[in-house]
Parts: sequence; structure tokens; C-alpha cells
Amino acid sequence: DRKLDYQVWCGPAMGAFNEWTKGTFLEQANNRRVVTVALNLLHGAALTQRFHTLRCQGVELPAELTAVRAREI
Repeated sequence: DRKLDYQVWCGPAMGAFNEWTKGTFLEQANNRRVVTVALNLLHGAALTQRFHTLRCQGVELPAELTAVRAREI
């Protein structure tokens, strides 16, 4: 019964992504290219993993150092 629309049902993930991109060049939807977004997500995941590994080894990292932000690639 639903007429054709182009909504993407993605749950809270899109909201989290939009929050993550606030204040960065990715905040504007026209800057969101597949490769740029994918590389930023991979880079962020790699940094997050590295921070976790350091914490597991007892290294204390300040929160401002571990904040992963989108970067122009």
C-alpha cells in the first residue's frame, strides 16, 4: 500500500553518522562520496582499534586525543 518513495530505513546508524560528521566537511551531503566516506570509516576504525590496544597495555590517553573526526581525503 505504500506508494513509491526513496526513504532509506537505516535506524540509529545514520543519526550517529550525521552526529559524527557535524562540524566537518562531510556535514554537507554533497561532500559525501562513497570512497571518501568509506576511507574515513576505515581510518576511524583503525584509529579506534589502535587506541583500544594502547589502553589494554595500560597507556592512558586523553579524550581529546582519541576523538576521531572525519578528514578530507
